[in-house]
Amino acid sequence: MPNNNPDNQVYVRIAENVDKGYQTAPKADQELSKAFIAYLKIVYKPEEAELVQYLSMAPIMKTAREVAEDSGCDLESVEAVFEPLAKKGFINLSRNGYCLPVIANLVNLHMFYPDIMPEDLEAAKLYQQFFIKEKYYKYYGTSEKGTPALRAIPVEQALYPEEKIFTAEEAHEYIKNLKTEDLALVPCPCRTRTEKLEIRECRDRFPVATCIFIGSTARLFMNIGLGKRVTKEQAIFYLDEMVELGLIATSENYIADPHGVICLCCGCCCSNVRGRTRWDNPTAVLPSPFAPQAGDECLSCGTCVDRCFFGALSLDEEAGRSVVDLEKCIGCGVCTITCPTEALKLHRVERPKAPFETRIDLVMTVAHDNNRLP
Repeated sequence: MPNNNPDNQVYVRIAENVDKGYQTAPKADQELSKAFIAYLKIVYKPEEAELVQYLSMAPIMKTAREVAEDSGCDLESVEAVFEPLAKKGFINLSRNGYCLPVIANLVNLHMFYPDIMPEDLEAAKLYQQFFIKEKYYKYYGTSEKGTPALRAIPVEQALYPEEKIFTAEEAHEYIKNLKTEDLALVPCPCRTRTEKLEIRECRDRFPVATCIFIGSTARLFMNIGLGKRVTKEQAIFYLDEMVELGLIATSENYIADPHGVICLCCGCCCSNVRGRTRWDNPTAVLPSPFAPQAGDECLSCGTCVDRCFFGALSLDEEAGRSVVDLEKCIGCGVCTITCPTEALKLHRVERPKAPFETRIDLVMTVAHDNNRLP
């Protein structure tokens, strides 16, 4: 699909606008990915793309009137196109106007529901091309310089009881202290995609399950009918169920509110965790400030070894217990949950990097890493 095709130029311009965002757009050989441009053709019909091309990535917003002036269309025509797109989540609407969806939504638009709709499989195959084969995962899970988008966040029962924790370090307290009551369970797009493509390796081990969306992100997905509202207590109960099964809890790599998501990740489907388990992106997912340590009650049964996606645990015959490789461990605590003697718990350790304080700190660092600052 050559980029000089006149019918293609509108979609190229949309991809160029995505590329101006702090996470950049998918590329192949330093050029905009043809697979990503083909994916945009699935997302936006030609008459929609004619107007969407005037939108940018957040925080740059445009009103419908501004798009009408830029495009030469009348205001009613712009609103007639944008309103249904916003209701589906294909563009974002706020009180300041419209913008393109954030990358995490844009590349997953066909994967937040279990049904296989027309073009879902084609969208999934194009994703496999630009995200995996062309290695866009390096800009999705981390910046060009390896700054991770997500961090591991263990649950309370994984921690050694005497360890002091701070609010945002442990998942239960993290949820309890959120300033919003808007929480929604939304199907995991990563496992939904591999399920639709019939390549999900963890099908016999995990359900497709959901992510826990928070605040404005939760409201967006509830408004488009893809999110199930839950209370904080229900979210904590659900999270504990999934972690006991063996899924890893991760959240955005910053501390302060507002937050957007807690993901529940596997090692074979997750777009972020696979950076560590499958792909050459070893800094994907910032480790928590904890690591497992086995006590004298350890039976060397190997349960913890089997539960670790990262190969971070092994059995030391001489020590008579499991031991951890800190270079591989992300401190998620999944290994500790089903220890038959409760000999394995997370203890605080020194890590080379800590989470950012605010989302702005994270975004500005990633933008700088990706050469997206003036």
